[in-house]
Amino acid sequence: MFRIVNKILGKVSISLQTTKAYNKPVNAIFEMSNNCNLNCPLCNSGSLRRYYKHIQRGCMNFETFKAGLDKLLPELESILLYNWGEPLLNKELFICIEYANKNRVKTQLSTNMMLYTEEIGKKLVETELTKLIVSCDGISQETYEKYRQGGNLSKIIEGVDNLIEFKKKLKARTPLIEMQCIVFKFNENEMAEYEKFWKARGVDAVNFIRMSFMSKLGKDISLKLDYVPNNKEYQPYHPYGTLRKCDSLYNHVTIDWNGDWYTCCFPSGERKYRVGNLVSDNFWEVWNGEKYKYNRRLLKKQKSEGFYHETTCHDCTGIYPRKETNRYWN
Repeated sequence: MFRIVNKILGKVSISLQTTKAYNKPVNAIFEMSNNCNLNCPLCNSGSLRRYYKHIQRGCMNFETFKAGLDKLLPELESILLYNWGEPLLNKELFICIEYANKNRVKTQLSTNMMLYTEEIGKKLVETELTKLIVSCDGISQETYEKYRQGGNLSKIIEGVDNLIEFKKKLKARTPLIEMQCIVFKFNENEMAEYEKFWKARGVDAVNFIRMSFMSKLGKDISLKLDYVPNNKEYQPYHPYGTLRKCDSLYNHVTIDWNGDWYTCCFPSGERKYRVGNLVSDNFWEVWNGEKYKYNRRLLKKQKSEGFYHETTCHDCTGIYPRKETNRYWN
């Protein structure tokens, strides 16, 4: 009942673009770790990490996770246990998954599979993770490692096969296994073969996703390396400067490993954009505080007025009210 009422209130808030939200978020990101063991060229947790030395790195402990999740219950319906990092680096990951499941919250994990072991596979099944996304951007090692630098395709194949066998052995329906491929110019010719290969091995889904520049620096690198695919369906699309409405301001929160609270996944860890801390702050005082209300007014009225704060919503709307306004993308 809580969730039904919450959804109705959310739809009303989004439809009217109210300054205050009368519902709580239905989904959230909990960053288990913003460190990564690979060196993907466009990622600020990968090879671009040297440009983001100001971002604090770490793993979320269970106490932080529990304290944060409890403030979003019972309305919260689903969580992503990842954002910019590799979640299998977190030693308390499975305790967090178990706690979420006990509270009927769906869980989703995305991993590069380089840290996968049989023991981890067993825990993924036993803790009843809802969905596992495996990031794999090629069907040959040569293609795959052009982006997933430091990764090993054979280890992914071995790990996925092992997890499928565990599911069969334990007669488990979850986790659903989705192979996810970012489409670049260098791998777009492999899409049909990629889908055929993984479906034949028994995964639940194969998903091809649009590449993202991730940042202005990432855009420059993408163009230099000729990453942008010819297929327009998978070319980067960023609505920055054109956004007029945003469901995230009513239905979503992004929580960094240390409890810091952001309005969306871009750009978690950039503390100048944080709106609060889910663990230490009062939920409603932040959710309907001056920063959130400013963001919601900005989207609805398409102008900056009254209280001002630095927010990535300026980039999304294309509104830069002050000369010193930070620009993440432009």
